[in-house]
Amino acid sequence: MSRTQRRGGNTSPIKRYLDFRGSTGTFTYYDKDKRERVELEQLELIVLDVRASVSGFDSDTSAQITSNLVAETGKDILKVVSWKDKKVTNIAEGLYKNIKDTVKAAGGKFTTNVICLCDVTGEGEEICNVQFQGSSLNGWINFIEEIGEGAEYDSVIKVKRGALSKLVKGKFIPVTEKEEKDLDAKLKKNPRAPRPIWFYVIDFKTLPLTEDDIEMATEQDIKVQKYFEGFTDKKKVEATDDSEEQEGKEQTAPEDDEEDDKDALPF
Repeated sequence: MSRTQRRGGNTSPIKRYLDFRGSTGTFTYYDKDKRERVELEQLELIVLDVRASVSGFDSDTSAQITSNLVAETGKDILKVVSWKDKKVTNIAEGLYKNIKDTVKAAGGKFTTNVICLCDVTGEGEEICNVQFQGSSLNGWINFIEEIGEGAEYDSVIKVKRGALSKLVKGKFIPVTEKEEKDLDAKLKKNPRAPRPIWFYVIDFKTLPLTEDDIEMATEQDIKVQKYFEGFTDKKKVEATDDSEEQEGKEQTAPEDDEEDDKDALPF
């Protein structure tokens, strides 16, 4: 689903890629000028489009995993590849349901891409891609279920760090103050003691859209759809090749060890 009717084109208007780190409860993006990752405590999003892809890390080859972005996983072909030292290796191609086992074995994870307007630098809104996977993806799914599918286009969405949580029988349960104190005491006695898998969830809140917001979003979404329309030919599916995104991902395993729950997503 998108904010506007799709049109033709192929130049990516996406300026920044952001993700959520469950271990710190912050959003991060790569500043290509400073050549470092920047952390943000909260974002305000005006959604333009929502797309699915695969992203991740191949621990065997120390390569980043990426794919093209698709509108419907049940109909659109995903081409999943790994990147290392500007070399591309094909992993799998097909509908997600048919390739997910191969993708997961390689280290790829199902990812929801929220293409949106967002001010991340304090200099005004730009087109960004906020990527959700693992527990943050399930947080997004639960949020959409609460507000109703399609309602994400009707509000400004404020996202920030939520409660420190754990996964219990498929549900996110806040960690209690007593549990935190008990863990601190345990680690003081034995710093090498096993640590539970705790992570921050995302807190979602909707804010009113103004007429100016709607006009700006509609205008900017035309640029987004021009880009995506250039990849609708199923005979020529290409994996994402964005220089900023690839440059911003260091060739090391992800530091974030948040629980990648609900592995069998309904896609």
